[in-house]
Amino acid sequence: MEKIQYIEKPDWISWDAIHECLVQSHQVNAQEGLHMTNQDLTGEALKKKLAGGYCFVALEGNKVVGVFGLKILVGKKWWSWKKKVAYNCLDGILPDYQGTDVYFGLNDLRMKYIKNSDVDMIQSNTAENNWRVRKICKVKKFKTVQYSATGKGADYYSVIMVKWLHGCPYSDRFINLMFKISKFVVKTIWKPGYKYRFWFN
Repeated sequence: MEKIQYIEKPDWISWDAIHECLVQSHQVNAQEGLHMTNQDLTGEALKKKLAGGYCFVALEGNKVVGVFGLKILVGKKWWSWKKKVAYNCLDGILPDYQGTDVYFGLNDLRMKYIKNSDVDMIQSNTAENNWRVRKICKVKKFKTVQYSATGKGADYYSVIMVKWLHGCPYSDRFINLMFKISKFVVKTIWKPGYKYRFWFN
């Protein structure tokens, strides 16, 4: 294995190469029945989704072996109202490089950008059954704040996890309550992919 380089995506790396990395990265998820929506997006669609944000790549020579995305948003949810949120997105590492230092290299680079952006919190959305990512987030002191039916085309429910960078203003009991309420509401009304569970006239 050559030395891995961690940089912000340069112009010479195409968005189609980013797409191909994400597709291959989520092969294990697909085998376990999780169809991640980002793998269906074209390179151009990924570019639009990340507009105004950052795309970080792990390179072995000229080969893209990992991708992490970042957008800085103003929050509109109960946990993030009018706060500056670093939204982690478009994460993917090729199967042969999973379980190596590639994750930590990309995460360190993204964290440098987050710290320079003076954000209040970091948000990460992942599939409910994606235990690998959820375990990593839990170790890094993220708290699970909301349940979601995910976007159109998805076949799974997801969870939203948040890490406050300047101290969490809510008790664990309150956060757990809000999560349970959101899960009850979402599962009552929605199927995965924001499909109504019932037909409303």
